[in-house]
Formats: sequence, structure tokens, C-alpha cells
Amino acid sequence: MSNELLYKVAKGELTFADDEQISRSKKFAAQLQSQLSSFWLLPNGSADGLWGDKSSGALSRFKTLRGIHEAGCGKITASELINTDPSSVLRGYKLNGDWASRALMWLSLHNFYFTDKGNIGEINIVYFRGLNKQGNWDGNASFVWNDRRTVLVIKNGIPSFAGNWLATVDPGEYYWENPMNPKGCADIKAWQFQAWSVGDHKDQHALIQSDKITVYRGENRVPDIGDDFSIDQHTTHGDYSSGEDVSRWSAGCLVGASQDEHYQEFMPLVDNDPREKSDRGSYKHYTTVINGNDFLNYFPNN
Repeated sequence: MSNELLYKVAKGELTFADDEQISRSKKFAAQLQSQLSSFWLLPNGSADGLWGDKSSGALSRFKTLRGIHEAGCGKITASELINTDPSSVLRGYKLNGDWASRALMWLSLHNFYFTDKGNIGEINIVYFRGLNKQGNWDGNASFVWNDRRTVLVIKNGIPSFAGNWLATVDPGEYYWENPMNPKGCADIKAWQFQAWSVGDHKDQHALIQSDKITVYRGENRVPDIGDDFSIDQHTTHGDYSSGEDVSRWSAGCLVGASQDEHYQEFMPLVDNDPREKSDRGSYKHYTTVINGNDFLNYFPNN
């Protein structure tokens, strides 16, 4: 697709001050959509020239990633769209549009903390609600194993997953129907919290809640904030498959479906993080929970 109009904007010969002006030019809107898809912000093949909320949101996210404060699409935005290599859309990092790259973009867009010191073993714990092993939406049915526990590492500016395991971030049916808290069963908010320390969950080596988090309780999803909910990151006493019942394994905890993966893969990564090693049992680990449907709305799989 020719970027004739986009080049004119970059030269200052044209400007599109807001979404309304962009939507009036189907040709220019299509050129914008095509460029935005190269940054994994819109699906491939979506350059139809129909400028709506999704396209507008994608342009806004591009400008945030590039630190642009210009309204609409003017000279600065157009120049960045034309001249930025997609692999460098997030300054200082090398991206390729894979799931890990887009996860890093999500953290950056939300101003969440992340460490890029993967070369020395520092990790980022990220859970995705309702995504399968390939990062596709799985429907997020209630009370079954259908979430992902991942460990994102960034080495030499390149993000990748050191682990990607089946999990649940939501309670099983038993505790949903029989909540341990009179306010209702807890369902963790999709957000980032620095709120877990290495310890023991009953007989399990795990991450134990040690600071405030936000949960939603019961069918009315009443917000509740506290540091004593016992919302831990633990595992099972077996190995469960996608779609199997969570049963009593979670009353709102973040639970890995496989005990082998938890003990042999996840917890060793946590234990060997140098921040944990230097402050054993006291360091508070960041953990991010992302709703998979929101993630794919930001960064569609192509």
C-alpha cells in the first residue's frame, strides 16, 4: 500500500488533527491502519479505511510507546510511523511481535514495573487469564484450568518466556459456592502488585501473599483490598490438564496446574532470582495479572 498521504503529513504538507478528520479520509485511514498493523497494534489485513475505536486506540498506544504528545496524526506521529523499525518500537529493546514482546509492550503501556536484567537471573512473573499455551483466547470458562502462569525474562534487550505453564488465577467452584470469607470468594484484580514472598503454603514451597492486593468478591464483584487474604502462588498435588475442574485447589489463589512444573521449573526461577537470594524470604516479588481478552484487544495475534 502506498503511503503517499502519510508522507505528506510527515513533511508538514497535511495534518489530521483528530479522529474525525482521519475518518473523513478513507485512504489516509487505511494507510495509518496498515502502518499500525506492522507494530502489532492491529490485525494484519485490517486496513479497510474505516476508522473507529480500535484504530484510534491503536494509534494512541503507538504514540504512548514512542512518547508522542501530538493530537491526531501530525508531522511527528507520521514521521515516527514511517521511520521507526517495528523491532525498536519500545526504545532500548528488540521486539519481534511474539507473545513475550507484546507482553513487554503491555507492561510498558501500563507503566508497570519490569526488570530487564534477565542475564543475571531477574524475572518477571505474569499471569494471563483465559489464554492457552499459544497465547490464543480459550473462552475463559469458569472453574476450570484455563489460564497461564508465565515467567518473562529480558536478556540483552530481547524478551522471552522462561516458563509458560497451565494455571488458574480464579477460584474453583467449591470455594465460589462455599466462600471462606463472609464477603464472598476472592477473584484477583487484573493489575500488578508487589505482594508475594517465598514461604510455605501449607506443605508447599510457594510464594505467599505478604502485602496488599485488590480482589473482587462474590457475584457482585465488590472490591476488597488487604494484605491478609492468603492469596498465594502455589500448586496442586498432581498434574492437571486444560479444561479439568479446579475443584478445591483454589479459593482465589494463583495456582499452577502441575506440581512438577511448580517445583522443578517455576520455583527454581523464583529462588534463583538474585533479589530473592540477597533477601531470602523477605523480598516482595512483583506479579502482574492480565485479562487475556484485553491483551488481545491491544495486541491481536496475527
